[in-house]
This record gives sequence, C-alpha cells and structure tokens, in this order.
Amino acid sequence: MELRQLKYFEKTCELLNFTEAAHALCISQSTLSQQIKQLETELGILLFDRIGKRIILTEAGSSFLPYAKNAIRESENGKQIIRDLQNLDTGKLCIGATFSLSPLLTKALPLFAEQYPHIQINITFATSDELMVKLENNEMDFVLSFGSEESYTDFERVFLFSSRLYLVAGKSHAVASKAIINFQDITSLPLILPSKGFVTREIIEHVCKKEKLHLTTEIEINDVNTIISLVKNGKQATILTFAAVRNEEELIKIPIASGNELSTHAYLFWSKGLYRKKAALHFNRILAQIINKG
Repeated sequence: MELRQLKYFEKTCELLNFTEAAHALCISQSTLSQQIKQLETELGILLFDRIGKRIILTEAGSSFLPYAKNAIRESENGKQIIRDLQNLDTGKLCIGATFSLSPLLTKALPLFAEQYPHIQINITFATSDELMVKLENNEMDFVLSFGSEESYTDFERVFLFSSRLYLVAGKSHAVASKAIINFQDITSLPLILPSKGFVTREIIEHVCKKEKLHLTTEIEINDVNTIISLVKNGKQATILTFAAVRNEEELIKIPIASGNELSTHAYLFWSKGLYRKKAALHFNRILAQIINKG
C-alpha cells in the first residue's frame, strides 16, 4: 500500500468520478483506475461499486476512508516536523474561520505573511458546524470560531475574546434612534438572520424558544458580509455579534435587553493529539498580540 494510492482513493471519494478525480490529480484515468484496483486487491475487498459511468463508495470504502485520510495527514505532519526541526519556513497552513472573525483574521494575515513569506495559506470561511467537520477530518490546522463553553468539547480550544449580540440596522431604519431594545420589540421587525449552523443563530433560537417568541425572519444567509450589505440600506435589521460589525460605521448597533446570556465566545480550536506546526503556533501568538492590543 502506497501513500499515493491513498491520496488517489481520497480524491476519488471526494468526487465520485474517475474522470474528474484523474483530472484533479493530473494523471490519466487509466492510471487512476489501475492504482485503485491495486489498492482493492491488496485489501481484498471492493472500495467502490461501479455502475456504468457512476461509482459509489461501498461500506468497506466508507470504513476505510477515515484511516486513509489519517495516514495522509500523519505523513504531512511528519514532513512538517522535519521542516520545523530544520527551521525551513515553508509548507502550507490551512485555516478555517467563521465570517464574523474575518476582521481579526485580516489583521493577523499581513503580520504572519511578513514573517513567513514562503508558507502557503489556505483559508476557508464557513459556519461553525461545517468547519468543525473539516477539523475533525484533519482538513484544517486550526479553526477560528465562536462557541459556548459547552460546544465542540471534542476539540482543544484557546479562548480569544467574548462578544455580545446586538440588533444591527441601517442609519435610516425606524429603530435607529433607540438606545436599547428587547426581544419582544424585535419580533415585529423584518429580519435577515445568519443561517442555521452559526453560533449566533443558535443563541437567538435558544432565547426565542425559552421566551416563546417568534421572529419575523424574511431572509436567511450563510454569509455575514452579505447580511451587512443588505442591512445597510434595506428595511430589514439583523442580529449579529458586535465583533462582526465593530468597524461598520454605516450601521447602528443597538444593545438587546435580556435576562438571557447573549454573549458568545471566540476560540481557536485544535484537533486533540495532533502535531501542531510551528507556523500555526506562531499564528496563534500573533492573534493573541492583536487581541491584547485591543
């Protein structure tokens, strides 16, 4: 069993198409098919069912996939350990982040790139739930996300800061003059809210369920930047963390009065037990310096 066969298997599982996988891997389809067949022969079981031009992962293939991914990741970790020991500032850093933490990330990136110009950085923005799946599958070095103390306990975490939820609206909105607002008043407002999977949305739904309130949600979007753009000049308001709109001068941020906990906490999440690249640890230190400076 060779590492390249595992990489071929992983890409084929991702695309479920030999032609597309071969193209992505920059090899011929016949080479890919041959390598997958050799892997199946060595394992003594089919990893894919071939149905015409379609392929479907078998039960054995599904069971084998996480071990293949882990072997690939461990191989990359081994290479990175050697680079770190040799003080070679090269390689790749994969970072996941929720949209609300993009302001913090954009401050850290230039500082990091200045010190590690030869490290390739790959950034993925998604919901907290989506990012944690990627972290669990070893597709990320670390994830920057909001969460509660009870959420995502299968991962190690570093606390970054806390941020409270605010009602956010354009300066011409009817509520723009309010100094404070409660959830009961918010129920009458047309809203644009983050999609399910965002920690902010989970807090909102928890409060509404507890207080038996129903919000008027007209639009759900999985992109905070798009929500902000729509709210600036629209009739709808939204509910976001202060961290997400701190630098948005065109928006009004109104505190929400509530007896419920409306703060969420930003963390850096690590996978447990995996090697942490020197570059990833340094990125963590840069984040801490930015936060400490306020």
